[in-house]
Amino acid sequence: MHSARLAAITRQLRDRFPDWLLTIDSHTAGEPTRLIVGGIPPIPGRTVADKRLFLINEWDHIRLRLTREPRGHRDMIAAVVTEPVTDGADFGLIYMDACRYPYLCGHATIGAVTTLIEVGIVQAVEPETFVTIDTPSGPVEATARVRAGKVESVAIRLAPSFVYSVDQPLDIPGWGRILVDMVCVGGFFAMVSTQQIGLELNPRNAGCLIELGMRIINAANEQLIVRHPTRPGVTTVDVVEFYEPLDPQEGQGLGAVIYGESHVDRSPCATGTSAKMTLLHHRGQLALNQPLINAGILGTTFEGRLVRETKVGDLPAVVPEVRGSAYITGIHQFVLDPRDPFQEGFLI
Repeated sequence: MHSARLAAITRQLRDRFPDWLLTIDSHTAGEPTRLIVGGIPPIPGRTVADKRLFLINEWDHIRLRLTREPRGHRDMIAAVVTEPVTDGADFGLIYMDACRYPYLCGHATIGAVTTLIEVGIVQAVEPETFVTIDTPSGPVEATARVRAGKVESVAIRLAPSFVYSVDQPLDIPGWGRILVDMVCVGGFFAMVSTQQIGLELNPRNAGCLIELGMRIINAANEQLIVRHPTRPGVTTVDVVEFYEPLDPQEGQGLGAVIYGESHVDRSPCATGTSAKMTLLHHRGQLALNQPLINAGILGTTFEGRLVRETKVGDLPAVVPEVRGSAYITGIHQFVLDPRDPFQEGFLI
């Protein structure tokens, strides 16, 4: 279609549908990210955490509209690009899915950095572009490898993570008692070894893993008390990670992360990779700067390492770094017909 004609149609659509949202979609190792780059006024708030709360309380229709059917699906992850709020930051991100607003999402951060560099919103510098992102969990540093204007991979240095507790017993309805280790990477993860559940981590078992994972999340929030030592509002367990024991010879791991509205991560999950490395370091099985190749249920991989030790409150912590690749899949203008009975979407 002639470009002038297409531009005219776009103007007509915007005149007809003044309530619109512009997104750029991508996937990171198979896991989708819907990056919201237009159609939203500036979000009030001094910090990204404040802006996140404003979205939750005032503009939650944006999340519902874009992450649920018929415009999205229960496995969709979205993120809103905001202005930076700290000195030296390039932009901010607020994460959302069909169920909640995660404090941090690594794969979406990799997808956002890749997207914003490749479309020119963030200036590309070869061979490496350095980016700082304001998130609800604090600043995240990213390093993108760039060649010929294309982003080959992105490494993100996440917020300090720590082991909160180990060997916590949980009674799971219809299953029995299992032991979980609690690790915090922005939010709380319940870590469960596959040796306890007898399930292989592959797409054939996705349904069983999702069902058990959601039971564990519910049981953890009913039976355990968690509280972030420096962010008192972080008091829930939102994620379960099933993991296979590390192969000490190969430096490779395998995991499946369950969260949101009964969702299994298609990627190895960047925060999940960080949680695994944090737990392995706590057990003396992973040294600082020792690489770990972590695979998800599709066989795609992230490369991770722990760059230094630190503290969160009085708890020993580590700073994880995870590298992965993302690919743009589409550019979308979502509009809202005021007659639409599903303005805020639905889930089945």
